[in-house]
Amino acid sequence: MTLLEWILKQNNTPGWRTGASSGERHPQITQEAIEAVGKRELLEQAAVLEGSGLIAVDWREMRNDIARIHYRLEDVGRMYELAGIPDPREALARAGSLVRQYRADLENEDFKPFYDKLLEQIGKGSLPEYVENEDFFRALNAVADNRESLWETQFSARVFGNAKYFGKYLRKPVLRKLCRYGSAVEDGMEEDEVFAEYGIMSYSQQMECKGPLLVDTPDREGKRRLASGESFPLGMVLNARTLAAASPAGLPGVRRIITIENKANYESMEYSGDTLYIYCHGFFSPKERRFLRSAAEIAGAETEFLHWSDMDYGGIRIFRFMKEKVFAQVKPLHMDAESFERCRLAGAGIPLEEEKRKKLLALGVPELEELKACILQYGLEIEQENLLEGRQETHV
Repeated sequence: MTLLEWILKQNNTPGWRTGASSGERHPQITQEAIEAVGKRELLEQAAVLEGSGLIAVDWREMRNDIARIHYRLEDVGRMYELAGIPDPREALARAGSLVRQYRADLENEDFKPFYDKLLEQIGKGSLPEYVENEDFFRALNAVADNRESLWETQFSARVFGNAKYFGKYLRKPVLRKLCRYGSAVEDGMEEDEVFAEYGIMSYSQQMECKGPLLVDTPDREGKRRLASGESFPLGMVLNARTLAAASPAGLPGVRRIITIENKANYESMEYSGDTLYIYCHGFFSPKERRFLRSAAEIAGAETEFLHWSDMDYGGIRIFRFMKEKVFAQVKPLHMDAESFERCRLAGAGIPLEEEKRKKLLALGVPELEELKACILQYGLEIEQENLLEGRQETHV
């Protein structure tokens, strides 16, 4: 380390970076400085800097020691140039300009507080995370303001000219901000479900169902065709493109529509002419929600809507999501005190984590207050697969 580097290091505080650029500093030459620079080098470099007019020196012991040095804040910029080190004040100014630009360009109000937080840090003289990677801001704004349905690779190619760049370098940091600030994101959503809320699709997004559902979908020539779930008694899969282009056309004979969170439970259900089973997987994507709300509109007036999830914090949240955003008339299935107690007595259950307990206490879902009380009383969460154990029936 040179003496000039030591001076700049001592001077580089948040207060200096955001404070006055005039005045004087008078650092004492400590043993730490001598060890960092070296005694002989320190004396030689001090003499050179004094000769250039950048510092004044309090010499001691016939110029064999130094008590203090003095310099003007107006000269610090020259010191950075001489040392070949970027001036941190310039970096702060660039960061502030960059953040203000992307904040102004952003339409989605959810993420304005994120930019405000960065500006607050910059105002205090700290260089925040991300500001040295402008691509992060480009990605966040592009996701937050997206109004289309795009494959993730298509989105990446459009924004960055590289189909894999977003997924490889920016997906994780953007995901963290979506979860932290996005009002469309529910606690417990999987990564793909979060991005689906903003129109960014992955190839894993699809809807599985089992039952007499008629689907109106275009063929390769664009003509509308009807596909019937009766032709697929083991289950029918609608991929993301089909969901975007198709619509439900009929529910002949259906008296119950049951959404099921767990794949094993869904697969165990046998085809039934009066029931439409739908694999839920967690939180339905916007495309799935649109399709299912359309199905509810053509369902008979007496159709019953049921949802079956794990008997845990996540399951209760998924039920609330279903009621608020998919089927307003939905009721819980096998999510009651009787089902919980039967599984508990059979030895099932996972200890309730303290963080989940706190969240559960704050969660209010009237239809599931009884289940919530059981979870809190016994400190256990129970996965719905446990209800399959010992059961012979394959209908619910």
